Amino acid sequence: MNQDQNETPRYFQVTPSGAYYATLSTSNDALRALLLQLLSADTHIPYLGALLQKLTGLPEADAHALLDKAVQHGFVDLPENPEPIASGTIEQLLPEYLPRLADGRVLLADDQGFCLGQSGFDPDEAEAVAGMAADLVSLHERHQSLLARHLGFDGSSWALVDAVGQSELGFWTLHVGEQKFLLILEGMPHLNRQPFVDLMSVLIRRYLDY
Repeated sequence: MNQDQNETPRYFQVTPSGAYYATLSTSNDALRALLLQLLSADTHIPYLGALLQKLTGLPEADAHALLDKAVQHGFVDLPENPEPIASGTIEQLLPEYLPRLADGRVLLADDQGFCLGQSGFDPDEAEAVAGMAADLVSLHERHQSLLARHLGFDGSSWALVDAVGQSELGFWTLHVGEQKFLLILEGMPHLNRQPFVDLMSVLIRRYLDY
């Protein structure tokens, strides 16, 4: 996949699926590294071969093969008019993004039980739910070997489900470098939308250490 110099410029755009894959775990693979690089940018990055090689640290053929893989998986688009990049502090942006991530209440906490932002919870509820999220992180870490190696479950997110198996309250674990965050969503999640990408971009720019 190459862009001719006479074509209308295109830009790298991480999709919601790409943002989710980038933060799904801390495993170090080339595709995740590329997505994190793109999400950490505070300006639009044009799709140019030289820039792609710089982002990936790979030879030209390998760099384009990696991009082809990202596009085929639906993790990256190459639009002419990419979505605006979120600007502002995390404190300013969370009240805008969080309510758009689920049909019900939403909360973002770190793995120490600190509530970074929330929508719809009473203050006491938010503090208690953030603490419960930290307990779930600890629970998962204690049983990770059983879940991953023996039972074959690679995910690290949990949910309270109703009688038909639909999530009533979901706890989505997000990895940003060595930091872990819990996104707590009530009802139907909307992680397949641009606000999720914007939230991940803000968190990555704030907390990712290269």
